[in-house]
Amino acid sequence: MLFLCGIHKDKNCVIIVVFIFQKEVMTMDFRVIGDTYRYGVRVSAIVVKDGKLLTYKVESQNHLVGGAILVGEASRKAVAREVKEELGVDCEVEELMFVVENRFDYKGELHHMIEFHYKVTLLGEVPSHTLDEGKYECEWIDLQRLSEYDIRSQYLTKELPLWKAGIKQIDIGIE
Repeated sequence: MLFLCGIHKDKNCVIIVVFIFQKEVMTMDFRVIGDTYRYGVRVSAIVVKDGKLLTYKVESQNHLVGGAILVGEASRKAVAREVKEELGVDCEVEELMFVVENRFDYKGELHHMIEFHYKVTLLGEVPSHTLDEGKYECEWIDLQRLSEYDIRSQYLTKELPLWKAGIKQIDIGIE
């Protein structure tokens, strides 16, 4: 896999375009980064087994498996790709659970993310650590105890235990 990065900068923002060459196919992921903000579109896998949510731990914070959607890539395919990249396991993408417009401040930088959260069933065993460069520890969290954890998608601590079926749209953040 080969990564090339292009940067366009003007006085108000920086646009980073990443080209990924894989198996002779070029794909592109984009992120918009300004002086004080970031914008992106991403997917997350919600994997629940025996009443527990699969996360991985970075320092003291738990994250869902997921990442950026590539330009031209369907969000369902993106979540399957992210699961394979991070866990090395194939999966069945069942249904879209949440669409989230998430605006938040992180270390003085405003973020505006559009997020698609899919219910996913893994078709293999979960490794003890993620396979990406971070090799973070995988951790299963009891759904009834989500509020006791610092979960990156904090709104899920309330929404996930209440979810029954269908797509829920969530709008969070700074006005």
